[in-house]
Amino acid sequence: MLIRKYAPALAIVLVLWGLWLLWLWQPERQVRLHTTQFLKKVQQRNWKAVPAFMADDFSDRWGHNKAAAVEDAEQVFSQFLFLTIENRTEQCEVHGREGTTSTWIKISGNGSAIAQLVMERVNGLQKPFIFTWRKVGSAPWEWQLTHIDQPELNIDPGAGF
Repeated sequence: MLIRKYAPALAIVLVLWGLWLLWLWQPERQVRLHTTQFLKKVQQRNWKAVPAFMADDFSDRWGHNKAAAVEDAEQVFSQFLFLTIENRTEQCEVHGREGTTSTWIKISGNGSAIAQLVMERVNGLQKPFIFTWRKVGSAPWEWQLTHIDQPELNIDPGAGF
């Protein structure tokens, strides 16, 4: 008797949960979420979690591979006592197993003179960062960052961020 009483409510909850998962696991939504979560891990300076978002063949326009990008980011963001990275993705496109986001980034915080310089340079950019992601597995949430670009930002190779 008790099962008959609660079975319709349970069925409705399961259907709603399934619809929510279908909505959440759409490729465009996953690419947007991965971009936000990646930047959140950088903001938290969680240098063990950051590489998990990145593909082994990661590269950027400044000549970094995965290890060099994480190492340089760790050096630069260690200059901040307090750090906030705000992001706003204005465009997201997914074609097959590749997705890109055009994401505006604003950095705020407090720290050394290097931290102030980083905030000035990033916050003064007139174009967004481009994050390129690749679907690496069969699960809807398996995306890895393969490339970052920002055409206005010039970084000397080997000089860190």
